[in-house]
Amino acid sequence: MKILVIRFSAMGDVTMASPVIKTLLRDHSSVEVHLLSRPFFEPLFEKGDRFRFIGADLKSRHKGVMGLRRLYRELRPNQYDVVVDLHDSLRSKVLRTFFRLAGVPVSKIDKGRKEKKRLLKYGALKSKPLIHSTERYARVFQKAGMKWKSEDWALPEWGVATDRVKTLLAEKENRTWVGIAPFAAHPSKEWPFDKMRELAMKLRLKGYIILWFGAGKRELEVINQKWLSEEDILLVDQFKLEEELYIMKQIEVMVCMDSANMHMAAVGGTRVVSIWGPTHPHVGFGPLGNEEGMVQIDLSCRPCSIYGKLKSKSDQHCARKSMELIQVKYVVDKIDQLLSSPN
Repeated sequence: MKILVIRFSAMGDVTMASPVIKTLLRDHSSVEVHLLSRPFFEPLFEKGDRFRFIGADLKSRHKGVMGLRRLYRELRPNQYDVVVDLHDSLRSKVLRTFFRLAGVPVSKIDKGRKEKKRLLKYGALKSKPLIHSTERYARVFQKAGMKWKSEDWALPEWGVATDRVKTLLAEKENRTWVGIAPFAAHPSKEWPFDKMRELAMKLRLKGYIILWFGAGKRELEVINQKWLSEEDILLVDQFKLEEELYIMKQIEVMVCMDSANMHMAAVGGTRVVSIWGPTHPHVGFGPLGNEEGMVQIDLSCRPCSIYGKLKSKSDQHCARKSMELIQVKYVVDKIDQLLSSPN
């Protein structure tokens, strides 16, 4: 069976599709998967004989309805047995409609929008956790006729150890590396700068080497101006994605916000300490297999956002309070706890 899987964005959501697809291929030897996404995300998936990554040029060649029509015509010769839409966005809806009209069966994700609205209304303290995104993805394949044989996720073997990565790793010796990814797509999900500075100071006093992760001019300037020390390692915009993924796997613990870096570290098999404020892991976006590393404060207003976008002053107050109440000691203790426990 040849399956076309569609997931264009966001980066964290695409990352969580990676172990699902690898598990599918592991448990179904007759299945071949073509993953359609943005070209930048290709390193997030493990290469294999029955896996093919297809990059969509959504900014030019495949832009708009006519571009998606062109994309469909390019994909049609592959003769897919089924199309699995893990995104359910406007683009994926248009594309899957072309396939459906041609007689190809389509299975689409149920994003649980109603359940998420109820969670926002009543709060996590009064609500049951929603299913994790990986399980939500798995159910789409089940609707397409795939029997899910195991809940034991197969984590992808990804990343590339280039010469410059090997040079960096040679500096590690017997030191403990703690990665910090202090940013998120929405600033509301970022821990206050003064708390991050205090955390970095305490980690250095323990003898840990800090590796700073991020991307773009703004994040580079913030790290340089507010947190960076001579003994730290700055990775922002220094390495390609496939190199960063390999480096992440060498870190003992990764400290993250609710962000794409959190998902990449977790899916890559690195232990993660995640800091949660306005959003909540009950929504289903927690770091895979890293529940013990989550740091958060139980407040009746949480979650006040699903993804981090705040819509009112009360949301802003909740987001600010939920982050400010997380003490540096909570995060340090969680890091020490993970470092003292076996992998």
